[in-house]
Amino acid sequence: MRSLRCARMAGVLIALSACSSQASPRSGVVLPVTEKDYRITSSITDLPAGIVSFDVHNRGPSTHEFVVFETNQPEDQLPLGADGLTINEDSPSIHHVGEFSEVDIGQSRTLGLRLPPGRYVLVCNLEGHYLGGMHLVVTVH
Repeated sequence: MRSLRCARMAGVLIALSACSSQASPRSGVVLPVTEKDYRITSSITDLPAGIVSFDVHNRGPSTHEFVVFETNQPEDQLPLGADGLTINEDSPSIHHVGEFSEVDIGQSRTLGLRLPPGRYVLVCNLEGHYLGGMHLVVTVH
């Protein structure tokens, strides 16, 4: 009886882990990303399709956001919202894939996403940050 309960519990845990929307940081490709001085940079911009772990480091000078959009729009011409200072995340020309709404100064966070082939733009969409140059294109093949 006990072995049957253990087997059921193991099955439940496996099923739950398969439903997770965020991947383990050790899975797939790790993409180091730095947010600093109103720029987003990475040493890697071409990736294979599959699980990508964005290893995001905020080096200041303020708190930043980290947002991943899939789009064919030029990275510096994404549609702006009514405020003219942030990207309109509801625009049909971009597809929101994942995000951290806040990455504090000095903080590092990892966002795991399963990405199919496409063109992705990484941005900070806090007021004025995108317009200040916080965007980077990543291509997934």
